[in-house]
Amino acid sequence: MAAPDLIPLNRSEHMYWAAEGYLGPINIPFILRFDAPVELALIRQTMRELATAFPRMRGVIEPTGLSYALRLLSDEAQINILFDDAFQVVQGVDATSREALQTLHTQLINQPICMERGLPWVARFIPHPTQPALLFSINHIIGDGRSMVQMVCAIMARLSGQAMPACQIDNPTMLPAVMPQKWWQWPGNIARWWRNSRADKQAASGHQIVTLNRKQSPRYTTTGIVYHDIPCPADTMKALAKAHGTTVNTLLTALVGNTFLALAEKNPKAMAAIRISVDLRRYYPEGKAPEFGNFVHSFTVLARQQATLDAQIQSLENQVKTHLARYETRDYALPLLFYELLPLLGRTLFSYLIYRSKVKGTLPTLSCHLSNLGACEFINPKNARVRLHELWPTTLSTVFLIGAVILNGKQFLCLSHQNDEIPREAVDAFRAEFDRQILQVMSESQAA
Repeated sequence: MAAPDLIPLNRSEHMYWAAEGYLGPINIPFILRFDAPVELALIRQTMRELATAFPRMRGVIEPTGLSYALRLLSDEAQINILFDDAFQVVQGVDATSREALQTLHTQLINQPICMERGLPWVARFIPHPTQPALLFSINHIIGDGRSMVQMVCAIMARLSGQAMPACQIDNPTMLPAVMPQKWWQWPGNIARWWRNSRADKQAASGHQIVTLNRKQSPRYTTTGIVYHDIPCPADTMKALAKAHGTTVNTLLTALVGNTFLALAEKNPKAMAAIRISVDLRRYYPEGKAPEFGNFVHSFTVLARQQATLDAQIQSLENQVKTHLARYETRDYALPLLFYELLPLLGRTLFSYLIYRSKVKGTLPTLSCHLSNLGACEFINPKNARVRLHELWPTTLSTVFLIGAVILNGKQFLCLSHQNDEIPREAVDAFRAEFDRQILQVMSESQAA
């Protein structure tokens, strides 16, 4: 069966389209720094093949009679014209300089990508005789973080001489991942959702969420990006997690929570609210999970003052298990069904509601959004000619965003923040306290 040319937007993509411009460019910019020279002709050909292999990379927004859809342009001469605009070479920048890459990364996350005209992505190649870099950014309407990682894997494979794998075009709806399979399951799902909502509200009552915000802004301006090396090798972090009977991801979450609590140590009501993304693909019926697109939901865990790090870890582990179990039992069916109906409001009204929520300050108060890619060695293919030396992932976020990566035995944090709400000094204070927290855990482990 021929692939469709017009793809309807799912509820997340409608939200991105309605918020585009008011929140800022809703892009997912990644920085890839390689460990070996890459010929310009090869990286150019690789990115051109990416637009062929991943059809949504040839998508443009097109108005329909009542809404908007994603038009997949045919892979012909028009794509070559648009490609010359999407792929460019940056000269005069030292690709080995963290500061230089961080500056370009900040520029890229604030640079709009014109979805009406296409292409829905940009790439900036920075030549270097030993360690070149690639700044690669897509509009979030095209795909989520997992989709982005999928394309990064394809890029690295192609640079090592492997063929570019073709990507299928999926039905964009998220409903199969969240809806009960039987109609008679609805009453129980709604009842559990109601109880869960009240329990979550009760858990946060009487506490004050710690944030890095210094002031409340009625609108969004620009996003700043900060790179941070975690002062703990990956193997050491893994050993620390094992010693505390947990995973590296949970240990990192606990340390982030304790960092926020330490920043408000004089406030006995302080609590850190950490938002964590969930890939809904795992909850589709077997064999029905989509491959590429936007299929993400999120939940929030709460970190309170605890007597020990182990107590904090146990609390967070229990919360994560509880939230993930709700996806298994489809307890989010009713609110997610409501979100699926929001596009029926139309872009103008939907945009107005998003804009007013910022002006009125009614968005949920959160400490941060933590997105952990974990160990990323899998991105490098076997017998790779060129490998990733560093990877800096991020995206636009309404709250302080922490992107965590492990690569080549090192751990990195890519931090992004709203410049008009969170000054660089507040981000630096977070970095210093986070380092103090992890160094303290390392010191206690050595003394034990």
